[in-house]
Amino acid sequence: MSNEEKLLISQECIDKVKSGLNTIKVITKDKNIKKEAEDLLSLLEAETAVNELSLEERILKKMKETKSVDPDMNANLYILHRKLVNKQITELQALQMFEMYIKDEGNGLRFY
Repeated sequence: MSNEEKLLISQECIDKVKSGLNTIKVITKDKNIKKEAEDLLSLLEAETAVNELSLEERILKKMKETKSVDPDMNANLYILHRKLVNKQITELQALQMFEMYIKDEGNGLRFY
């Protein structure tokens, strides 16, 4: 999300795009087209779902998810959250760190 520009799109437009992709997914018999429609739907749903929560809420949610399964990640997110709330880092810095933690979580990497 480095230099991505966000656009304001009406919910009605997003719903129409989702509906069209779902129609393509259901109607087509071509596996490649079906897969592409599924991928685009997933991308669209992930982007719109992420934007429903503030960054602070996303960090808190991930903290709760990792509390019992990944104490190190939980601690890193707690520190990140405190720094964001106390304005020790900007929201952009916090977002970059949060995305790095989430991305590297799947790779088994730990930050200390």
